[in-house]
Amino acid sequence: MNAPPPPAPTPAPTTPPEMAPAPPPSADAQAGTTQPDATTSTTPSAPAEAPLTDEQIVAVLDAANKKEIDEAQLAQTKAKNKDVKAYARVIVQHHNDAKAKQAKLVKKLGITAAESDKSKQLATETQQAVEQLKALQGADFDQQFVQLMVKDHQTTLDLIDRRILQDAKNADLKAMLEKDLRPTIEKHLKDAEALAQKLGPAGATGAATGATGAGAQGAASGASTAPGAGAQGGTTGAQRAAGAQSGNQAGQTGVTAGSPGGQGGVQPPAATPAAGAGAGTKGASPGMK
Repeated sequence: MNAPPPPAPTPAPTTPPEMAPAPPPSADAQAGTTQPDATTSTTPSAPAEAPLTDEQIVAVLDAANKKEIDEAQLAQTKAKNKDVKAYARVIVQHHNDAKAKQAKLVKKLGITAAESDKSKQLATETQQAVEQLKALQGADFDQQFVQLMVKDHQTTLDLIDRRILQDAKNADLKAMLEKDLRPTIEKHLKDAEALAQKLGPAGATGAATGATGAGAQGAASGASTAPGAGAQGGTTGAQRAAGAQSGNQAGQTGVTAGSPGGQGGVQPPAATPAAGAGAGTKGASPGMK
């Protein structure tokens, strides 16, 4: 007798598959979507400066003149370089003249100077600059003063061109700025730049006076007679008495800076090759030929 077939398996109940989580939006999608609560952070621009009134312009010009005068008066007493002293003297004279002309015009126009943030800033800068200059000596003072003159006059020119001339309302005041004050400031700037180049790195060692060659002693005593003393020494003693370092180096610089050999410019006998002072080398001096 055959066994009955096994019952068919009951199919398992089908359930819908779980929904996979949605992938996060891409970076590009995020960048293109503006969130309602998001705020954009931007750096606030500096507020525009209020125009200067004519009264405030007068006070600014007074402060600028005072800055130049105070600094230059200090340079007249502390500067060592004669060109720096001369420049400081011109600055004091010209800015005093500018103050007098401005005072005369202001009285004529009935304008009373009024302080502003700019004029107060210039007053503070003046005090700081003078204190810094007082702490310096010698060539350090000279170079710092000249650099300060370059900076001051460039700043004043920029202030006149970019703000004061635009803000000035009175025609006479504007004419004084354009025809008188601005050209003077520009001339001062160019002179200060030329003086800074003249001082250069050698300004700290006095090379501006000619001590660029064979020692300070040779420069001090031979600079005024260098073109003659060395050349008059003839082709014997002066060529051999070339300088303290080497015949070639001193011969190249002896004419302009005054070589120690120039002190012994009197032609010595041919039998005495090193009669000149400082004739420690025997090499011929091509610069003296």
